Amino acid sequence: MLGKAEKSAKDELTPAEKEKVGEYYREDSLKSAQARAWKALETTAAQLKPGDTEKDALAILKSVLKTEGVEKIWHPPQIRFGPNTIQPFGKPGVSDVRLRENDLFFLDIGPVFEGHEGDVGTTFTIGDDARFKKIASDAKAVFNDVRDEWARTGKNGEALYAFAAQRAEEKGWKLSLNGASGHRVSDFPHAIHYRGKLKTFAATPTANRWILEIHLVDPDGQFGAFHEDLL
Repeated sequence: MLGKAEKSAKDELTPAEKEKVGEYYREDSLKSAQARAWKALETTAAQLKPGDTEKDALAILKSVLKTEGVEKIWHPPQIRFGPNTIQPFGKPGVSDVRLRENDLFFLDIGPVFEGHEGDVGTTFTIGDDARFKKIASDAKAVFNDVRDEWARTGKNGEALYAFAAQRAEEKGWKLSLNGASGHRVSDFPHAIHYRGKLKTFAATPTANRWILEIHLVDPDGQFGAFHEDLL
């Protein structure tokens, strides 16, 4: 947890300082890392099947990332099955949850390729449950709506997440900001420059500096969906 002095210093940074990158930063390398991260995530998801546990998924992910030539991991993978999809990020879920014949799950990974941080996440469904398919689709739709709003209006981070909450509600869901409110990426490690959230960024976010996170939850607290990508 940040101390008062560290919080104060962080708050006093200018928008330019909050978006600072290292001398080795290259946008093409960041985009390449993102594309390779998506490939690893989708390869992992394609191997999951009913009966698998989150631990099984982690073992598959580690093998896939090794094959893809990952250099390091800059944040621990978030692997959420079924009822664990509503849990706040970083909070342990129910143990030994297994994928069912009709289910949903999401993966969120942060590998480093070419010295740059990838960060991708999305939700997958198994079977024919219409509720699961809808929330998984809506998480991507809200993400796209927010990204389009940013490109069209230049809203700051706080306004973008207010817009996201509105769009989520219009689609019948709640927007969860508990651990999923956007953050920086860059050449590794971005944290030496800025650890704050996109939700509190008071200026128009610059392209290829931020990850936009959308975590939707069912109003009854039964299941959720997640999607994130580079803004």
